[in-house]
Amino acid sequence: MSRQCLECESFNDDDALHCDQCGNSLDGPSPATMRHPGDRSLSMVQTMAGVILMGFVWWGIQQVPADAPVGDEVRPGDAGFADSGARSTGTDANPGPGDDFLLNDQILQGSRSGAAAGVLWGWVQVTDPSGRTLSQLPAVVTSGGWLALPRVALLGAAEVSFREGKPGQSRVSTGRFRRSDDLSLWQLDPISAASSSPSSAPLARWDSHLPLQLLDSGGRQSEWEPDPGLIRNGDFLHGPIDHPTAAVLMQQGAIVGWIPGEILEGAWLWVGSDEDQLTPVATLDDFQAAEFDGGRIAATRLLLDEQIDDLTALLRLDQAMGRGELLPAEEIPVPYRRKAMFEATRVRLLRGLEAEDGGSYFDAVGLDALLWLEGPDLVAIWLSLAIRDGAVRRLSRAADAGDQLYRSRADDPAWQRVFGLLPDLFVTGAESSRSSGLDSEAIAWVVSGRARFPADDALRLLDAERLLDAQQLDLCEELLQLEVVRSDLKLLRQGLRSRLERERRVEGRVLIEFPPGSSVIEATALVGGIPVAFIIDTGASATSIPSSVLAALGIVVDQNTPRRRVRTASDEFEAPVVSLPPLDLAGALVEGMQATVLDLPGQPDTGLLGLDFLGRFRIDLDVDLGWLILEPR
Repeated sequence: MSRQCLECESFNDDDALHCDQCGNSLDGPSPATMRHPGDRSLSMVQTMAGVILMGFVWWGIQQVPADAPVGDEVRPGDAGFADSGARSTGTDANPGPGDDFLLNDQILQGSRSGAAAGVLWGWVQVTDPSGRTLSQLPAVVTSGGWLALPRVALLGAAEVSFREGKPGQSRVSTGRFRRSDDLSLWQLDPISAASSSPSSAPLARWDSHLPLQLLDSGGRQSEWEPDPGLIRNGDFLHGPIDHPTAAVLMQQGAIVGWIPGEILEGAWLWVGSDEDQLTPVATLDDFQAAEFDGGRIAATRLLLDEQIDDLTALLRLDQAMGRGELLPAEEIPVPYRRKAMFEATRVRLLRGLEAEDGGSYFDAVGLDALLWLEGPDLVAIWLSLAIRDGAVRRLSRAADAGDQLYRSRADDPAWQRVFGLLPDLFVTGAESSRSSGLDSEAIAWVVSGRARFPADDALRLLDAERLLDAQQLDLCEELLQLEVVRSDLKLLRQGLRSRLERERRVEGRVLIEFPPGSSVIEATALVGGIPVAFIIDTGASATSIPSSVLAALGIVVDQNTPRRRVRTASDEFEAPVVSLPPLDLAGALVEGMQATVLDLPGQPDTGLLGLDFLGRFRIDLDVDLGWLILEPR
């Protein structure tokens, strides 16, 4: 079925994109000449008359010599528009990075006093110092190489290029801007637009008395009149317009304004100097120094640069918290928004869990930075770094951060995983302190943790162990009565219950511990306050001391010292018998004892505690458990 033009109502080939008669796009009516549906109620006679009339017009046009002069005005929709070489990709099309310019050398040529001049369309690509693309947008360049760029598109830019990757590529290096202005002018270097043939249209000041044409990237032109009440913004007047894609505003062959499209709403009419009076006054670096550098986003974007090591990037993130928020959320370039920063921070922190210096990763960043990124997962990794490292100072810092979190986010379900890690900080702090011999610090960790998390099983068992060591057996037993779920904690609880049972058995008595199953019980007793090593032998009738301790005890053995006959498996002899000062074995005290001076074979510095000492007590001996309990008779 033939395609009918909605503009002139002529019929065209099935695959035609533009009308053969009037040049209008067959995708729909042009914005300038769209008719009301009621206008199409033509009779059949009117339709046929229109076709015949257009046929005569077309015949007449074909008779015009090829070198005939161009008319005063050429508009899309006129017969000559198709011959100009214009190409269109549809009503809403914009130039793409791989496209040639959509408007060629012959479109809308002329002078300011006559026909509209051609415009040069292309792509502007904005990249940051690490080569990351921040934005890509269509742009029109004036004959002098000037183009209008939105402020938000330039934030963080290290390079702004035009037609990247193609012959004639140019870069923006200088321009004119005022701080916080939404739109500013920048000039290409080299000025590819000026060196191309033919040149693009010049930039001129908007004249409110002249008609204004809107030209989009598809080559469609329409009349447009701005609403009253335009707002001054630098050298532009800004007003609303219902046109979501990029376009240029023209008067008498000159560019007098831009419609940036999605990236910056509205129409922007130029009211500054004409192009021949413009000179660049600032560099792209000047723009970044005024609008971007020094702010929080400028510091944190190092997180995204994989050439920067983890610790340097994380340190910059933490330092950035002392900087101001120069940009509102909607102006932050998409690659720098919190989602991207969050993911980059997560990747770097996770590497810390595998690194030998994981504690340095914890030191490099603080809680405020992680809260700014709104990431409970990041805080969980950060706390895990402190727990894995085990250094008391890092655990203390993490515990303080936990207190801050609990005060501000205790009711937020998203943070429950983080709160589940906080008791582990105190458990690890207690264990680290105890392994370093800092018993009082270990107790402080347990007590502090129990005050914060009384229901935590691990802290409860550590507290029970503390009470057991302090012989507060009733309180200890109360804590051990509660069951636990974790298998490792079940083993710990059973060990503590066994200790408690033993302590109950020896309560008010003397406990001597030795290796379970050993046939030899070794202990140290104080003899007159002097420590002496003994072997406890329940089969020996008498106690003996080695000769090596006599001098320390002030005991002198001479010819007047009484003797006792001693029989051994291989010998029989007489040994001196001396009186001992009070003998104290772990609280089992006996006074007025006598002992034989005897050096045991192979153990010359060890004495023997026999029944003359042990017989003063009730004895409870359990070799399997390694217990010897002495209870006074």
